[in-house]
Amino acid sequence: MDLTWFQKMLLAVLAGMLVFFGVLMAVFRAHPGVLFEGSLLKITEQDGWIVYSGKVRGEPVDIAVTWPTNFETDVEFTMGERFHDVVRVIYPTERIQTEHGDSVGGILITKNEKTLFEGGYDPEAEYGWYDKDGKWAPQTTFQVVFGSSGTDPRHDYENTAGTAVRFAFGPETSAWGDPALFGMAVFLTALLALKVVFHKTLFRWRHWAARNPEPTEEYLALERVGWVVFAIVIAMVYVISVTEIC
Repeated sequence: MDLTWFQKMLLAVLAGMLVFFGVLMAVFRAHPGVLFEGSLLKITEQDGWIVYSGKVRGEPVDIAVTWPTNFETDVEFTMGERFHDVVRVIYPTERIQTEHGDSVGGILITKNEKTLFEGGYDPEAEYGWYDKDGKWAPQTTFQVVFGSSGTDPRHDYENTAGTAVRFAFGPETSAWGDPALFGMAVFLTALLALKVVFHKTLFRWRHWAARNPEPTEEYLALERVGWVVFAIVIAMVYVISVTEIC
């Protein structure tokens, strides 16, 4: 099968995208981290601490967590040079009877040696927070607030009980790259490659009722433009697939 220089070049571009983004996807998925305010924090272990570090809106962030000792876990939040919180999570404490008629483990959370939250917590429920009287307190799950003060939108930070517990109990990991979206890009790549290689055969199939159908030069020119547009769309899908955090 004879292919024109344009077909060969386009096929080479498609193969190059497949290999390049495939390697990126493999590398990204092999290095999971923790999603935090839209950024991915890397995970390291240092002298009995688990450290989550990275940048959030241009500000360096370090969140260090100790191994639990006597049901106590310390979480140290450091954000830039201006912000440092030491949060202690004690769980479980005496059980709390909830307004729903069941009971959950008690929890005490302090921030910089001051009580941040005391009540009940159900780790199996996303909003399983209760005050000391057993009343539902879902607002506790709100995490970090990047407030606005003056001209610096990163000036104000607020660590809440939900943030502390998430890191104290071990947050779920994520990684750059969406395998499902990448698979779609691979499928589209294969589809375009087939269209490029077998475009005349496909043309004849579509015009099977005609005798010896052959595409005109104008048709081929429009078809080449379509291939380029399709390739650009595929490139965009590849880029999105490796920049999504999943």
